Amino acid sequence: MSLLGTGFLTIFSFVFLISIVVVIHELGHYWAGRVCGVHAEAFSMGFGPTIASWRDKRGTVWRIAAFPLGGYVKFLGDAGAASEPDSEKLEEIRRRMGPDAERCYHFKPIWQRAFITAAGPLANFILAISIFAALALAFGGQPYQPPVIGTVAEGSPAAEAGFQEGDRILAINNNRIDAFQDIVTEVIWRPGEMLDFSVQRGESEILLRAAPEPTVVEDQFGGSRTLGRMGFGSLSTPPLRDSYNPITAIGHGIDRTWTAISMTSRYVIRVVTGRVSPELLNGPVGIATAAGQTAVSSVEAGNNAGESTVLLLINLINLAGFLSVGLGLVNLLPIPILDGGHLVYYAYEAVARRPLSMKAQALGFRVGLVFVLGMMLVATWNDLNYLLGQIF
Repeated sequence: MSLLGTGFLTIFSFVFLISIVVVIHELGHYWAGRVCGVHAEAFSMGFGPTIASWRDKRGTVWRIAAFPLGGYVKFLGDAGAASEPDSEKLEEIRRRMGPDAERCYHFKPIWQRAFITAAGPLANFILAISIFAALALAFGGQPYQPPVIGTVAEGSPAAEAGFQEGDRILAINNNRIDAFQDIVTEVIWRPGEMLDFSVQRGESEILLRAAPEPTVVEDQFGGSRTLGRMGFGSLSTPPLRDSYNPITAIGHGIDRTWTAISMTSRYVIRVVTGRVSPELLNGPVGIATAAGQTAVSSVEAGNNAGESTVLLLINLINLAGFLSVGLGLVNLLPIPILDGGHLVYYAYEAVARRPLSMKAQALGFRVGLVFVLGMMLVATWNDLNYLLGQIF
C-alpha cells in the first residue's frame, strides 16, 4: 500500500475510533443529566468552528464541529473541569440564575451529580460490552485453547520452575485462568515479576513460582516491545470456537470487558506505584499508530474491496471496544481534572456537608494537571520510541 494510502487510512481510523468512544462518553453524561433534570445548553460532536447546528425542543444546541476528535456536553451552570463552586460561589450563582437554578447542575443533590459524573465512564463500559457481545453473536467467540501446557522450552523460566507438559494452570497470583490466552494476558506485561502459578498436575494441585523473562518482541509492523515470556506453549490440538445466543453473547461481552478492566487497572496501579515499567503506556500517537496498523492489515487481508471494507470495520469496532474500556478507566482516576477527581470532591462534600474550598480545588487542579501531563509525556515518549524502532 502506498504511503499516501497508509496515511489516509491511519487518519480515518484514528478519527473514527476517537469520535465513537468520546461521543459515547459525553452522551453518557448527557443522558444522566436529562434523567436528573439538568439542562444541557450544548452538545458538540467535535471541536473548533461549527459546520452545522440545531436547537432541539428542550433548548439544547447540537453542533457538528470542524475537527471530529471527540466532543463535549455543557450543562447549565457548568464551571468547567477546574473546579466546583464553593458555598459562597453557589449562593452568588443562585441569586443570578433565579428560577433557572433548579435546572442547574450544581444545585442538584450530591448523589445526582455523582451519577451524572460517573455516567460517562459507565457509558464507555456499556459500549465495550455491546461491541464484544455483538461481534461474538455475529462471528462466534475467540478461538478457545485450554490452559494446558503443551511444550516447555529448554532453559526457559518455565523449565527452571519445574513446569511439565500436561500441567493445567488454574490461577496466576490468585487470578483465575480459563483459557491459554488468559495466561499470555497475565504474563506479557509483568517481565521480571515473580508470579505464583496454581497448577493442576494429575490429581494434585501444586504451586510453582517463576518470573517471566523480559524479551524484546518484534511485531509484524517492524516495531518492538519488551514483554514477559515464560517459555511454554499451548497444546497442538486445533482451538475451538464457541457459538453464542443473545444471552450468552452479553455474558461474553461482560466477561471480556471485565478482563480488560482488570488487566488495565492492575497495570496502571503498578506503574503509579513503581512496580512495573511504564513502557506499555500509550498516548494519542500510540492510538493512532495502532489504528493505522489495524486498518492497513485489515485492508491487505481482504481479497477484494468489499471484503477489505468489512474486515476494516470489524477490526476497528473491536479495537474501539478496548479503547472505550481504557477511556472509561482513565476518567475514573481520582485526579481533579477527570471524572474520578470530581467524584472525590463529592465524597468530601458528602462527609463534610459543604463543598471543598475554591482555593483547595484550584490547588488540586494544578497538581492533577501536572500528573496527567506527566503521564502523557511518558506515553508519548513510548509511542515515539516505538515509531523510531520501526524506522531504524
